[in-house]
Amino acid sequence: MLLLDKKITEELYDIIILGGGVAGLAAAMTAGQLGLRVLVLEKAVFGGSVAVLESVSNYPGIDKIDGWEFTQTMAKQAEDAGARLIDSIEIIDIVESSEKTFELKSSTGNLFRSRSVIITTGGQPRLLGLKNEASFARRGIHTCAQCAGPRYKGKNVAIAGNGSWAVEAALHLLSLGCRITFITGDAKMAGNVFLIAKLLRYEQFYFMGGHHIVELHGSEYLEEIEVIDLKTSEIKRGKVAAVFVYRGIVPDIKIVSAQKNAKGFLLVDENYMTSRPGVFATGRVVYADLPIQVLVGDGSKTALAAAAWLQSDAG
Repeated sequence: MLLLDKKITEELYDIIILGGGVAGLAAAMTAGQLGLRVLVLEKAVFGGSVAVLESVSNYPGIDKIDGWEFTQTMAKQAEDAGARLIDSIEIIDIVESSEKTFELKSSTGNLFRSRSVIITTGGQPRLLGLKNEASFARRGIHTCAQCAGPRYKGKNVAIAGNGSWAVEAALHLLSLGCRITFITGDAKMAGNVFLIAKLLRYEQFYFMGGHHIVELHGSEYLEEIEVIDLKTSEIKRGKVAAVFVYRGIVPDIKIVSAQKNAKGFLLVDENYMTSRPGVFATGRVVYADLPIQVLVGDGSKTALAAAAWLQSDAG
């Protein structure tokens, strides 16, 4: 069992936040500023997928900042507001007790108690689903352009997917001198229209809408892909050194027995509450593709909603 101070495990919290990405940290900071007893539990490192970004750009009031600096500043602000933060701890079960409290059990055997819970655990990248995809993992198939991009400087690469994260990944790869084919089943790119317009001005950028990757080829490393035209069924082949996959995420919500939509994301009401009273959700467990500023804003609004619910429940 992970040894924690008894003060941490014996306290009854007002809100326990599962997930320390930007949405979770924003919720923690807001809840702490309201004087609530807040605990944030993160199974990896604070900051989530944003922490590994080489830069966060076009965030309100900030032109550009390193992803690690941005998220660790948020973590410090949450702690300064009074929230407790614990990383490298995974919650495997949430049980509602007869005392209108929730008991959360970790994989290490620790128990935590809270009057409400906010789920913001994010998820895992949704991959291509091709039979030999795993054999090219980190050998040409990647899910983070900011992390793996530098090894492909000046090479032909593809982006498979769509949305704001895919658009920003394309701009990052272009800054490394890559030649990019943007492959999506959609007719148009989705995301920040100004960034999309910027992308389309690059001669090294080629948009391939209405297509999907259907085959991967290579000996030890990825060398070539086959792409199908969804209208004509025509197969095209192209040489690429890498494919960066941005097809959204598979939400990490297996610990929550609450209603989900057809795509597996948690359903919430206008106050971010799930079908389980006292259990709230925000971020990428609710929506697949949101820009960072929206994740932060939704995190804060979820904390406000949870605080209002706690006050009404106490009354």
